[in-house]
Amino acid sequence: MGLTRSKIGLLTGISLLAVVFTVALTFATLQLPVILGNWLSNYFPDIHPVIEPERVAEFMVVARPVGYACLGIIAILIVAGLVTGKKKLSIFGSFAFFLPTFGYFFASMFFLAGLGILRVPFIPFWDPGTNLMNFGDISYLPYMALVYPFWLAGVDIREALAWIAIGLGLFIFALGTIAWFYGKAQKRKTVDFWIYRYTRHPQYLGFIIWSYGVMLFAAQQPVPMGGSNPGASLPWLLTSLVIICIALAEENRMRKEDSDRYLQYTTSAPFMVPIPKFVSTVITFPMRLLLKKDRPETGKELVAMFAVYTTLLILLSLPFVLLDFPPGIGWSSWPGYMPGILG
Repeated sequence: MGLTRSKIGLLTGISLLAVVFTVALTFATLQLPVILGNWLSNYFPDIHPVIEPERVAEFMVVARPVGYACLGIIAILIVAGLVTGKKKLSIFGSFAFFLPTFGYFFASMFFLAGLGILRVPFIPFWDPGTNLMNFGDISYLPYMALVYPFWLAGVDIREALAWIAIGLGLFIFALGTIAWFYGKAQKRKTVDFWIYRYTRHPQYLGFIIWSYGVMLFAAQQPVPMGGSNPGASLPWLLTSLVIICIALAEENRMRKEDSDRYLQYTTSAPFMVPIPKFVSTVITFPMRLLLKKDRPETGKELVAMFAVYTTLLILLSLPFVLLDFPPGIGWSSWPGYMPGILG
């Protein structure tokens, strides 16, 4: 079935819109935190933890309860959304949990100065003695696999990789959103064309890739004297798991609303990204062992699956914590601190 001139014009306009959207939001992702940080520094001034430890202690007396309260509210939203099937609650909760990552973009002596005030929900994890924020460092493995070979060849792609991830994630998100709106305008219950042929959840996939790039930028931010930057691997890992659970909940709904067509669609398009069957079998083994079935079907099963995979990924991150890797100031300089590499 050939394309008419009007459809070609529509597709061209949609493509241009996706490109403009991607470029604009990629720029905004990196620049807005800096602008907001400069503005907020007037209201949340910097406090040097070495020179002014008393003021830091006074501030933390107030900030720590607020952090625990924020974390509790976020957890309630996520769990309530998964159990009741109201995905908006879980989406809002997961985004609220990842939002403090942008606080890293405004370097300060004290980690809650300026835009850093957004990091209040991270306070429950911010314990130098336990390094809780590093219990998601298994997330850096793809980053390490891509960066290190180039570094050995004398090429630094760390910042470029973060840019690419942010731009690619937003582009996939834009294509998925446009395709979804186009499909709903045609009154289709199951959208199975364009980018949906290659992933059943392009918006969620786009968010995960975009947030991975943001996580990388957060980890790469310089650490000022007396400051601290443990990275945001654990928030990214937990947020991504929540998003995957939301996608599975949506599939449960689609299987009820458009059973035959959607089941046929699931056999031709991968859940998120195409992966070999053996890898898929290994990844889903804990879920099949826990639920005695191929997929969770209720909200409680989704919460149980989230808990199991969170535990497994934290355990996989344990070697990073026990070995204190990377040593020194951490991911903000890895692998630049390594002796014998690029001088």
